[in-house]
Amino acid sequence: MSELDKTDLLMGLGLTPNQAKVYQTILKLGNAAVGQIAQSTSVRREDVYKVLPALEKMGLVEKLLGKPAMIRATPVAGALASLIVDEKVKSDERITSMKAKFQVLSKAKWVQPIVVGEEESLYALIPEGKAVAAKLSSLIVSSKIDIFWIGHLKEIMHVTSLLFAEIKSAIHNGVEVRVIIEDFRPDESQTKQVQHIINVESASVRFHSQPLNRFAVFDGKEAMISTSRKSKFEDTSALWTTGTNLIGVLREYFETAWSESEELK
Repeated sequence: MSELDKTDLLMGLGLTPNQAKVYQTILKLGNAAVGQIAQSTSVRREDVYKVLPALEKMGLVEKLLGKPAMIRATPVAGALASLIVDEKVKSDERITSMKAKFQVLSKAKWVQPIVVGEEESLYALIPEGKAVAAKLSSLIVSSKIDIFWIGHLKEIMHVTSLLFAEIKSAIHNGVEVRVIIEDFRPDESQTKQVQHIINVESASVRFHSQPLNRFAVFDGKEAMISTSRKSKFEDTSALWTTGTNLIGVLREYFETAWSESEELK
């Protein structure tokens, strides 16, 4: 493994370029004075002095008292493992903080949103990734009657695992959920895999052997329509609409596809 590769890996663990260079140089030299470290790297002497306190706080190096003071690296395995633990603690704290802020914001009074049905037809293009997932989560949570959805296996598995709690809660609250896996010809092992991953009690799942249009309709009022045939969820954008006529066409299309689909046995 080259020095550049090692630097990239250390940076991947959260070190800055200079921290990574200094740390791996100390590992290579053993006990080293600041002058030796600067001479063996492209990092200036004054910058080495700036980097060392941060590395000490991370538990990656120790300063041996003496004249001149010598720096030595702590064992790689234990030192780098501590970085992962620190990152997890920071992540947990950040998530806890975000949840607390979310609770406060969710109870705050905002400008009243447009109620679906007040406007004739609304359309919005939702970009790929987090935005689509966030919109789907909101639509599932607000559903009261039914959700019907046609999607590719990978897309359905991804969304189901991501929004499992929301889907399960909707079903528990009496929302009828029907799903068609399009362009799918399952064998026994695939069927078991789908049942294991989708495993949402009371959701009706069928498969259709032919490619179909991909969309989801919520309470017959709002729809999310996939804008591409990509199977990777992160790369797929969607059109959101409240268009009554279009949603009516989608419902009729779904019911026809549902009657042509087979149950996952």
